[in-house]
Amino acid sequence: MVYISVCLALCLLATGCTRTRITSFHVDAAEAPEVEGVRGYLEPHSSTFRFSGSYLFSPKETMVVSGSYSNYSADSLMQPTREFTAKGIYELGGSDLNASFEWFQKTSFFIWGLGVGYDDGIYHHLKLGFNTRFFEAGIFMGTFHQYTTITVDGEECDVYPCSDSDDWKSIGGTDTDFYASLFMGLYATIMIEDFFLSYSLSSYSPAVEAGDEGLATPSIDTHYIMAGYRFNTHWEVSGGVAMTLVNPDYRHYAAKFGVGYVFK
Repeated sequence: MVYISVCLALCLLATGCTRTRITSFHVDAAEAPEVEGVRGYLEPHSSTFRFSGSYLFSPKETMVVSGSYSNYSADSLMQPTREFTAKGIYELGGSDLNASFEWFQKTSFFIWGLGVGYDDGIYHHLKLGFNTRFFEAGIFMGTFHQYTTITVDGEECDVYPCSDSDDWKSIGGTDTDFYASLFMGLYATIMIEDFFLSYSLSSYSPAVEAGDEGLATPSIDTHYIMAGYRFNTHWEVSGGVAMTLVNPDYRHYAAKFGVGYVFK
């Protein structure tokens, strides 16, 4: 009994015994940012820069998803944490203009690079891989500061126990802002003379919060398959398809065309 009283007192002092329930959310989502390699052979112990611009378009689509979070039981502090779910909607599709600037540095075989771009928000990343005359591959990781609109609905209780419906107050609302999410993935490219065929997988989970509670939302996994041609030492053009997967239930397709300029 003494232990329970002490725990309750600590909770009241530290957190006010606040309980949060997220009931639903709505995200104007975007494809995960595309990250590629050099898409050409880079001489050992050299570096290069590339500026790229692209246009992506696809039909609008609504996806019904769910998010999860852990919290204490609403009516008892002493019960263990439980997993809760909230229903949500991802809105995906439309047209976007994208731009990126990347730097690559190669040793005798391995390559690393940094990049920053805009794709429905600002993103930046670090990539590591290898580069040969006919093939390259690597991995990347970064932060996607997506500029979007997120709506969250939920309830909050700051008394103990939270057993009466009158104890719960509505929280949430609609905000348009930058929301930061970790994104990561891999890339691979086949190069034959001035032609290249590239694949990139990029993945992130939208950042959804209400009060002090954050949701574990379904990841948005975008597969890019692009074919391109570098028609001189600087200019390159590409085109292809982006397939976005959300859970096993949803597939969303988009067309993408781009142009790049390589500084050598």
